[in-house]
Amino acid sequence: MVNCKLCAKTVSREDKTKIVCVTCQNLFHVKCTKIDSTNLKETSKKWRCSDCELLSGTLPAAESSSILDLLKGLTEEVRELKSKLQGIDKLKEIKEALQKQSELSFENMDRLLKIETLLEDQKTHVENLTIENNKLKTKISELEIRLNFTEQNLLDRR
Repeated sequence: MVNCKLCAKTVSREDKTKIVCVTCQNLFHVKCTKIDSTNLKETSKKWRCSDCELLSGTLPAAESSSILDLLKGLTEEVRELKSKLQGIDKLKEIKEALQKQSELSFENMDRLLKIETLLEDQKTHVENLTIENNKLKTKISELEIRLNFTEQNLLDRR
């Protein structure tokens, strides 16, 4: 059993409603080829499928015209698809650029967090220095008071 090359349904070699291409030897249903079955015996001796006719360049004008129309339509579809593909390529480029910007943004966020941590550390350090400075000022004030007191005592003793 073999499948018809047009409809892909089974065609047996004994089937009376079949025709064989004289060039490629593929089987076809007569109804699929749209051949007039009244002259089937005469037609089958020289019949070629449309693929073989196309390859030999001997297609009838009507079939050539319809094939040309199909080719024009396909050519236009290919142009449209190419245009859409270019649009997709542009979208991919934009996506990649946005991903890079996103990666840079994350890197910048990490840097900002590190800077923020450093600033917090510096703030803590400055606060500690300020406390120490205030302690030293207090100590100096106490020492100045004691020094003044001692000087006064010395002056009074003279």
